[in-house]
Amino acid sequence: MKTSVAARLRVGAVPFLNARPLVFGLEQGIARERVELQYDVPSVLASRMAAGDLDVALLPTIELARIPGLVVVPGLGISARGPAASVILVCKKPLAEVKSVALDPDSRTSNALVQVLFRETWKTRPLFSMGASDLAASLLKHDAAVRIGDKALFEPLPAGTEAVDLGAAWTRARGLPFVFAVWAARSGVVDREIYDALHQSKRQGLRVLDLIALDYTWRGIQDPEKSLDYLTRNMSYRLGAPELASLGSFLASARSAGVLEHDAEVALAAFGKAAGRPIAPARTRARALAGRVER
Repeated sequence: MKTSVAARLRVGAVPFLNARPLVFGLEQGIARERVELQYDVPSVLASRMAAGDLDVALLPTIELARIPGLVVVPGLGISARGPAASVILVCKKPLAEVKSVALDPDSRTSNALVQVLFRETWKTRPLFSMGASDLAASLLKHDAAVRIGDKALFEPLPAGTEAVDLGAAWTRARGLPFVFAVWAARSGVVDREIYDALHQSKRQGLRVLDLIALDYTWRGIQDPEKSLDYLTRNMSYRLGAPELASLGSFLASARSAGVLEHDAEVALAAFGKAAGRPIAPARTRARALAGRVER
Protein backbone atom coordinates (compact mmCIF):
# COMPACT_ATOMS: atom_id res chain seq x y z
CA MET A 1 0.00 0.00 0.00
CA LYS A 2 1.42 3.38 -0.97
CA THR A 3 1.97 6.09 1.60
CA SER A 4 -0.34 9.05 1.06
CA VAL A 5 1.05 12.46 0.20
CA ALA A 6 -0.31 13.79 3.49
CA ALA A 7 1.88 11.28 5.38
CA ARG A 8 5.10 12.39 3.72
CA LEU A 9 7.71 13.80 6.09
CA ARG A 10 8.68 17.42 5.66
CA VAL A 11 12.47 17.22 5.48
CA GLY A 12 14.54 20.41 5.53
CA ALA A 13 18.09 20.71 4.17
CA VAL A 14 20.51 23.53 3.53
CA PRO A 15 21.19 24.65 -0.06
CA PHE A 16 24.96 24.58 0.47
CA LEU A 17 27.57 22.49 -1.31
CA ASN A 18 28.45 20.67 1.93
CA ALA A 19 24.94 19.18 2.13
CA ARG A 20 24.90 17.83 -1.42
CA PRO A 21 26.35 14.39 -0.57
CA LEU A 22 23.72 13.85 2.14
CA VAL A 23 20.71 14.78 0.02
CA PHE A 24 21.90 13.44 -3.34
CA GLY A 25 20.08 10.14 -3.10
CA LEU A 26 16.90 11.76 -1.82
CA GLU A 27 16.91 14.03 -4.85
CA GLN A 28 17.37 10.98 -7.07
CA GLY A 29 14.17 9.46 -5.70
CA ILE A 30 15.08 7.48 -2.59
CA ALA A 31 12.01 7.33 -0.32
CA ARG A 32 10.12 9.71 -2.60
CA GLU A 33 6.83 8.44 -1.19
CA ARG A 34 7.95 9.23 2.35
CA VAL A 35 9.97 12.44 1.96
CA GLU A 36 9.15 15.96 0.84
CA LEU A 37 12.53 17.71 0.59
CA GLN A 38 12.70 21.47 1.24
CA TYR A 39 15.62 23.88 1.39
CA ASP A 40 16.55 26.88 3.51
CA VAL A 41 19.52 28.39 5.35
CA PRO A 42 20.40 26.90 8.77
CA SER A 43 18.87 29.70 10.83
CA VAL A 44 15.54 29.40 9.01
CA LEU A 45 15.52 25.60 9.25
CA ALA A 46 15.98 25.96 13.00
CA SER A 47 13.10 28.41 13.28
CA ARG A 48 10.84 26.20 11.18
CA MET A 49 11.75 23.13 13.23
CA ALA A 50 10.98 24.98 16.45
CA ALA A 51 7.64 26.11 15.01
CA GLY A 52 6.65 22.58 13.99
CA ASP A 53 6.85 23.28 10.25
CA LEU A 54 9.37 20.48 9.64
CA ASP A 55 9.54 16.85 10.76
CA VAL A 56 13.23 16.24 10.04
CA ALA A 57 15.94 18.75 9.29
CA LEU A 58 19.67 19.00 8.70
CA LEU A 59 19.84 21.10 11.81
CA PRO A 60 22.60 23.29 13.28
CA THR A 61 23.89 21.36 16.28
CA ILE A 62 23.41 24.22 18.76
CA GLU A 63 19.67 23.88 18.22
CA LEU A 64 19.68 20.42 19.80
CA ALA A 65 19.97 22.29 23.08
CA ARG A 66 17.30 24.85 22.24
CA ILE A 67 14.47 22.87 20.65
CA PRO A 68 13.00 20.32 23.08
CA GLY A 69 12.11 16.78 22.12
CA LEU A 70 14.48 16.28 19.20
CA VAL A 71 16.37 13.08 18.43
CA VAL A 72 19.43 12.67 16.21
CA VAL A 73 19.63 10.17 13.37
CA PRO A 74 22.68 8.04 14.28
CA GLY A 75 25.76 7.97 12.10
CA LEU A 76 25.14 11.04 9.94
CA GLY A 77 26.33 14.62 10.20
CA ILE A 78 28.36 17.40 8.65
CA SER A 79 31.68 17.87 10.39
CA ALA A 80 35.30 18.84 9.87
CA ARG A 81 38.44 17.58 11.52
CA GLY A 82 40.58 20.63 10.97
CA PRO A 83 39.91 23.37 8.43
CA ALA A 84 36.25 23.60 7.45
CA ALA A 85 36.91 26.18 4.68
CA SER A 86 33.26 27.29 4.66
CA VAL A 87 33.06 28.44 8.29
CA ILE A 88 35.35 31.41 8.83
CA LEU A 89 35.86 34.60 10.79
CA VAL A 90 36.90 37.44 8.46
CA CYS A 91 39.08 39.87 10.41
CA LYS A 92 40.29 43.40 9.78
CA LYS A 93 42.57 43.18 12.83
CA PRO A 94 44.57 40.51 14.67
CA LEU A 95 42.35 38.37 16.89
CA ALA A 96 43.74 39.91 20.07
CA GLU A 97 42.62 43.36 18.87
CA VAL A 98 39.11 42.41 17.74
CA LYS A 99 36.56 44.34 19.83
CA SER A 100 33.36 43.70 17.86
CA VAL A 101 32.14 40.73 15.82
CA ALA A 102 29.26 40.60 13.33
CA LEU A 103 27.45 37.29 13.48
CA ASP A 104 26.18 35.66 10.28
CA PRO A 105 22.37 35.96 9.95
CA ASP A 106 22.29 32.57 8.19
CA SER A 107 24.07 30.79 11.04
CA ARG A 108 23.25 29.38 14.45
CA THR A 109 26.02 26.89 15.32
CA SER A 110 28.96 28.86 13.89
CA ASN A 111 27.77 32.00 15.66
CA ALA A 112 27.87 30.04 18.91
CA LEU A 113 31.22 28.49 18.06
CA VAL A 114 32.94 31.83 17.56
CA GLN A 115 31.73 32.99 20.97
CA VAL A 116 33.10 29.85 22.60
CA LEU A 117 36.45 30.24 20.83
CA PHE A 118 36.87 33.87 21.88
CA ARG A 119 36.05 33.04 25.48
CA GLU A 120 37.93 29.77 25.97
CA THR A 121 40.67 29.75 23.33
CA TRP A 122 41.50 33.32 22.39
CA LYS A 123 40.74 34.67 25.89
CA THR A 124 39.12 37.94 24.85
CA ARG A 125 35.57 39.26 25.17
CA PRO A 126 34.50 41.24 22.08
CA LEU A 127 30.95 42.45 21.58
CA PHE A 128 28.78 40.23 19.39
CA SER A 129 25.82 41.44 17.35
CA MET A 130 23.95 40.26 14.29
CA GLY A 131 25.58 41.43 11.09
CA ALA A 132 24.37 41.86 7.53
CA SER A 133 24.27 39.30 4.75
CA ASP A 134 26.67 41.59 2.88
CA LEU A 135 30.21 41.13 4.22
CA ALA A 136 31.38 44.64 3.36
CA ALA A 137 28.44 46.13 5.26
CA SER A 138 29.26 44.04 8.33
CA LEU A 139 32.93 45.01 8.26
CA LEU A 140 32.08 48.71 8.08
CA LYS A 141 30.74 48.49 11.65
CA HIS A 142 32.74 45.60 13.11
CA ASP A 143 36.32 44.40 13.40
CA ALA A 144 35.40 40.90 12.24
CA ALA A 145 32.49 38.98 10.74
CA VAL A 146 31.40 35.34 10.76
CA ARG A 147 30.74 33.83 7.30
CA ILE A 148 29.33 30.39 6.62
CA GLY A 149 28.39 28.24 3.66
CA ASP A 150 29.07 28.83 0.00
CA LYS A 151 29.63 32.55 0.41
CA ALA A 152 32.50 31.80 2.79
CA LEU A 153 33.89 29.17 0.44
CA PHE A 154 33.66 31.00 -2.88
CA GLU A 155 33.49 34.72 -2.11
CA PRO A 156 36.87 36.54 -2.31
CA LEU A 157 38.06 38.18 0.89
CA PRO A 158 38.01 42.00 0.97
CA ALA A 159 41.40 43.67 0.68
CA GLY A 160 43.16 44.05 4.01
CA THR A 161 41.36 41.17 5.73
CA GLU A 162 42.28 37.64 6.64
CA ALA A 163 40.21 34.56 7.42
CA VAL A 164 40.40 32.49 10.58
CA ASP A 165 39.03 29.01 9.98
CA LEU A 166 36.74 28.17 12.91
CA GLY A 167 36.84 24.43 12.32
CA ALA A 168 40.63 24.43 12.44
CA ALA A 169 40.62 26.58 15.57
CA TRP A 170 38.32 24.13 17.38
CA THR A 171 40.35 21.06 16.38
CA ARG A 172 43.62 22.69 17.46
CA ALA A 173 42.10 23.56 20.84
CA ARG A 174 40.22 20.30 21.53
CA GLY A 175 41.84 17.66 19.34
CA LEU A 176 38.39 16.71 18.05
CA PRO A 177 36.36 17.22 14.88
CA PHE A 178 33.65 19.85 14.99
CA VAL A 179 30.07 18.86 14.16
CA PHE A 180 28.19 21.63 12.38
CA ALA A 181 24.92 19.87 11.55
CA VAL A 182 23.04 16.60 12.05
CA TRP A 183 19.82 15.08 10.82
CA ALA A 184 17.46 15.90 13.70
CA ALA A 185 13.84 14.79 14.00
CA ARG A 186 10.85 14.93 16.23
CA SER A 187 10.67 11.96 18.56
CA GLY A 188 8.94 8.97 16.97
CA VAL A 189 9.21 10.28 13.39
CA VAL A 190 12.28 8.36 12.24
CA ASP A 191 11.59 4.69 11.57
CA ARG A 192 13.87 2.07 10.03
CA GLU A 193 12.80 3.02 6.49
CA ILE A 194 13.71 6.69 6.95
CA TYR A 195 16.95 5.78 8.74
CA ASP A 196 17.96 3.49 5.87
CA ALA A 197 16.93 6.08 3.27
CA LEU A 198 19.09 8.80 4.80
CA HIS A 199 22.10 6.50 4.97
CA GLN A 200 21.53 5.23 1.45
CA SER A 201 21.26 8.82 0.23
CA LYS A 202 24.67 9.60 1.73
CA ARG A 203 26.26 6.47 0.26
CA GLN A 204 25.04 7.41 -3.19
CA GLY A 205 26.32 10.96 -2.78
CA LEU A 206 29.77 9.90 -1.64
CA ARG A 207 30.11 7.69 -4.72
CA VAL A 208 29.66 10.67 -7.06
CA LEU A 209 31.50 13.52 -5.34
CA ASP A 210 33.30 14.33 -8.58
CA LEU A 211 29.98 14.74 -10.41
CA ILE A 212 28.52 16.84 -7.58
CA ALA A 213 31.56 19.12 -7.73
CA LEU A 214 31.43 19.34 -11.52
CA ASP A 215 27.75 20.28 -11.49
CA TYR A 216 27.74 22.75 -8.59
CA THR A 217 27.31 26.47 -9.24
CA TRP A 218 27.08 29.31 -6.72
CA ARG A 219 25.97 32.71 -8.00
CA GLY A 220 27.46 32.01 -11.39
CA ILE A 221 30.72 30.68 -9.94
CA GLN A 222 31.63 27.15 -10.99
CA ASP A 223 34.91 25.77 -9.64
CA PRO A 224 34.88 21.95 -9.81
CA GLU A 225 38.45 21.57 -8.55
CA LYS A 226 37.85 23.70 -5.47
CA SER A 227 34.46 22.08 -4.85
CA LEU A 228 35.86 18.55 -5.03
CA ASP A 229 38.81 19.42 -2.81
CA TYR A 230 36.39 20.87 -0.27
CA LEU A 231 34.09 17.84 -0.29
CA THR A 232 36.93 15.33 -0.01
CA ARG A 233 39.43 17.14 2.24
CA ASN A 234 37.39 19.47 4.45
CA MET A 235 34.01 17.82 4.95
CA SER A 236 33.15 14.60 6.77
CA TYR A 237 29.72 12.97 6.98
CA ARG A 238 30.08 10.51 9.84
CA LEU A 239 28.77 10.81 13.38
CA GLY A 240 30.80 8.41 15.47
CA ALA A 241 32.39 8.45 18.91
CA PRO A 242 34.80 11.38 18.26
CA GLU A 243 32.02 13.49 16.79
CA LEU A 244 29.67 12.76 19.69
CA ALA A 245 32.42 13.60 22.18
CA SER A 246 33.02 16.88 20.37
CA LEU A 247 29.32 17.68 20.31
CA GLY A 248 29.13 17.17 24.05
CA SER A 249 32.17 19.37 24.64
CA PHE A 250 30.80 22.13 22.43
CA LEU A 251 27.37 22.25 24.03
CA ALA A 252 28.88 22.27 27.51
CA SER A 253 31.18 25.14 26.50
CA ALA A 254 28.30 27.04 24.93
CA ARG A 255 26.44 26.74 28.23
CA SER A 256 29.47 28.02 30.15
CA ALA A 257 29.85 30.91 27.71
CA GLY A 258 26.23 31.96 28.21
CA VAL A 259 25.22 31.07 24.65
CA LEU A 260 22.82 28.45 26.06
CA GLU A 261 20.53 29.08 29.00
CA HIS A 262 20.23 25.47 30.15
CA ASP A 263 22.21 22.26 30.30
CA ALA A 264 21.73 20.15 27.21
CA GLU A 265 20.79 16.53 26.56
CA VAL A 266 21.03 14.92 23.13
CA ALA A 267 19.11 11.76 22.22
CA LEU A 268 19.95 9.34 19.42
CA ALA A 269 16.96 7.84 17.62
CA ALA A 270 16.44 4.11 17.93
CA PHE A 271 13.63 1.86 16.69
CA GLY A 272 12.62 -1.72 16.09
CA LYS A 273 15.52 -4.13 16.48
CA ALA A 274 17.89 -1.18 16.85
CA ALA A 275 16.30 -0.36 20.20
CA GLY A 276 17.98 -3.46 21.59
CA ARG A 277 21.47 -2.77 20.29
CA PRO A 278 23.56 0.37 19.74
CA ILE A 279 23.56 1.73 16.19
CA ALA A 280 25.70 4.65 17.30
CA PRO A 281 27.53 5.36 20.55
CA ALA A 282 24.75 5.57 23.11
CA ARG A 283 26.42 7.83 25.66
CA THR A 284 28.47 10.98 25.44
CA ARG A 285 29.13 13.18 28.46
CA ALA A 286 31.01 16.44 28.70
CA ARG A 287 30.25 18.38 31.82
CA ALA A 288 26.60 19.37 31.40
CA LEU A 289 25.81 17.17 28.37
CA ALA A 290 24.46 13.64 28.58
CA GLY A 291 23.61 11.61 25.49
CA ARG A 292 20.94 8.96 25.61
CA VAL A 293 19.25 6.63 23.13
CA GLU A 294 15.55 7.21 22.57
CA ARG A 295 13.50 4.18 23.53
